[in-house]
Amino acid sequence: MQKRDDAFSMTINDPDLVDDSGIIVMESINDVLLLIFKENSIYKLLTADSTDPQKTQPDTGHTYEKIAVFGSASPYVARIFLQFKRIIDQVFPEDSIKPKLLERVWSLNEQLLLCAQFESNIREQLDDVMHKCDIIIEQNKSSRAIPPLAKVKNLENDAKSFLLVGKQFLIDCFKLISLFTGLPLGARDEAHFDKHIKWLEQNRPALNKLSLTIGNDLPWIRRLSECRNAIEHPGPGQSLTIENTKLHPGNKFSLPTWSYDLTNKIDVQESSISIHQELDAYLNNMLYLLEDILLFCISESLPSDGVFSIYQHAEADIKPSCPIKYYASLSAEFYSKLKPI
Repeated sequence: MQKRDDAFSMTINDPDLVDDSGIIVMESINDVLLLIFKENSIYKLLTADSTDPQKTQPDTGHTYEKIAVFGSASPYVARIFLQFKRIIDQVFPEDSIKPKLLERVWSLNEQLLLCAQFESNIREQLDDVMHKCDIIIEQNKSSRAIPPLAKVKNLENDAKSFLLVGKQFLIDCFKLISLFTGLPLGARDEAHFDKHIKWLEQNRPALNKLSLTIGNDLPWIRRLSECRNAIEHPGPGQSLTIENTKLHPGNKFSLPTWSYDLTNKIDVQESSISIHQELDAYLNNMLYLLEDILLFCISESLPSDGVFSIYQHAEADIKPSCPIKYYASLSAEFYSKLKPI
């Protein structure tokens, strides 16, 4: 009988996928959490010690669990954790910031994947809902009564959950910046994003490109944040209404939309905006925001000896199975010094 501390191997199978890909990469976070990445899924290894830390049952086995339906082929995975885990390992091999930095990056990636899941839950139903609505209307166009249209299931829960997690993602992005810069974040003002940008402008002028980038992103950041606030604290000038599929004059129909009035805090008021299109835009903005924060902050933190630089892969070198875009490598100037004269 094998002992639980002996070396072991296991096959990682995905019961939800017929054509299951092989393992692309495995990464650990501070020797505590082992993550296994396939193209379309992520798994967490659960060792016997993590299941039975007191070692009361010697025959406890190792296992794993699926934690995401997005894998290394997704830019939300490849261009955040997988991309920056490698860069961080090279740039901060023994630095005290590394353990907390890796934990923060993975936590932010988990939040991004949650938002991607909520958006996917809505988007993947749309074709079927449209088809059913077309059939209902076509079959009853000669009648004066139209049966209820097909609806997107769990629409309100997924849309609101996206906003709730999305705002926390934004707050945690600034906490990540604080890890590099010392940006002060009090419990009462952690979502005062405009004030955070002003602090960076005044106290970290070397990061002016980051301040400018976030400043340009501020309109959508504030919009997402205030939409979330409208859920928790509705009132005049702070409201959000969600509508599922809806019948219109002439027996036309619309897919899910939301309307919001955010004029209590910002000058924004919109009616009947496509939910899935706006969530998709938020997702892409969130991806680029986090990627930019990490690129700017890590670049500013590169060793002063000029050993490393961050480069962008040529488009032809980016692998579809893991589309990492940036990497750290020996800088051209440092590398030239190593060549024989």
